[in-house]
Amino acid sequence: MTTSVLLQLLFLMPFVSAFVHPGLLVTSSDISRIKTKLAAQLDPWQSSWKKLISIEYSQSTYTNNAVSGVYRDTVVDIIENAENLWHDAAAAFNLGLRWKVEGDPQFAKAAANILTAWGEKLKNFDAGDDQYLTTGLQGYQLVNAAELIRDYAPFANSGLKTFTDMFSNVILTKNMFFLNHEAGSEHNPKHFFANWELCNMASVMAFGVLTENQTLFDFSVEYFKTGIGNGAINNAISNLVQEPGTGKVIGQPQESGRDQGHTGLDFQLLGVIAQQAWNQGVDLYSYNSSRILLGAEYYARYNLGNDVPFVNYTNGIVFYDHISSASRGAYRPTWELLYAHYAQIKGLDVPWIEQYKNHTVESMGGFEGGAGSWGEGSGHYDGLGWGSLLYHLDSSDVDALSSPTGQTSSISPSSTVLTRASAHSHISSSTSVSPISTSIPTTTTLSSASGSGTTFAPSTFSASPIASASSIADIGEDVCYF
Repeated sequence: MTTSVLLQLLFLMPFVSAFVHPGLLVTSSDISRIKTKLAAQLDPWQSSWKKLISIEYSQSTYTNNAVSGVYRDTVVDIIENAENLWHDAAAAFNLGLRWKVEGDPQFAKAAANILTAWGEKLKNFDAGDDQYLTTGLQGYQLVNAAELIRDYAPFANSGLKTFTDMFSNVILTKNMFFLNHEAGSEHNPKHFFANWELCNMASVMAFGVLTENQTLFDFSVEYFKTGIGNGAINNAISNLVQEPGTGKVIGQPQESGRDQGHTGLDFQLLGVIAQQAWNQGVDLYSYNSSRILLGAEYYARYNLGNDVPFVNYTNGIVFYDHISSASRGAYRPTWELLYAHYAQIKGLDVPWIEQYKNHTVESMGGFEGGAGSWGEGSGHYDGLGWGSLLYHLDSSDVDALSSPTGQTSSISPSSTVLTRASAHSHISSSTSVSPISTSIPTTTTLSSASGSGTTFAPSTFSASPIASASSIADIGEDVCYF
């Protein structure tokens, strides 16, 4: 049975209405905190907000660039135009955020116009594999924008259905096709680097929340835990090694032998997936001994100019016997989120994440910027950003974490924890959906996934000194899988 038919069946199933809204990368408590900080004119919120409202992608006069086909590559009779979509996705999110904070409906209307226009026009993508990068990266971004204006009445009454119909038919089908390894190039399920699967997982999860589809949400959670491709956490952080000097366990990222720009993208996307799940009551941050944290500490340590161990890596297509120094020291706006969660919310010791957060904030001018604010090129639009505005916590916020009444949906998971069992209890036994809900194995045997099977690197790899801090404009995801 094809993915498209399965998705049609999927949308006939009753949904579980236990979702929090807004509940993807932004929650109501995040908005309340931003309003409080802005009223008090506190930084970094104030500086970040001023930047957001100053750029062209945050103005109510912004005009959408919706087209019927989106292409990352120029080929015969087709001209690359993917920036149309990534610019519009950034604008829709920024405008939705302005509406939530300022309350002026002109911003919600502008965001709704963007999303509705794409809902009306978008039909297809590149013929090749690059289409899966677009459907993943811009997929989760568009849905995060829609989630922000989900309760804007004019959009809820008409535009939302137009958008979700397009998304399920044009984008979600490709997300699922790719994650079910149905593309011809996926004869080896580890063919593609981690970022390809991570962005598609983020897109499926986000759409599950927007449409209150428990099965889609659970699919992404289960793939994160037990998938067979490189988006699954035990493959994305492929080996556990010992930190030189301390003996602490840290995690070697799957793309670290390739370059540091794409490895940084992996953590940007892992942050998206974990935060979207966290805001729905599922803690993926701590899954498997906080494996995201272990990988982030490894990455941050190396990109701050320090040595790390390296275990030889192959996926059967590429082979790396040392860590890559390419793009070393590059930054992406994701470290405010990772630091706030692990250090401030969880109270864990994350020295390298903290230092890399500081490095990123300093490199970006005092706060983490967002899409449309810190340069052009596809890499600058892989994430929505604005971490200093959305996730930075000061001492008063941290103090509130320990108070009995201080916990909110952005600081602790929702009281309603979503589970596959609860979702499946609402699905009729006569509805055939098993290829979507169970095509991912329930167990994955990996030698690096548990303490007993972990192989520690025998030596420390010494690489070239850290490069000057730079952005990732020249790191193209569209050349990443061969």
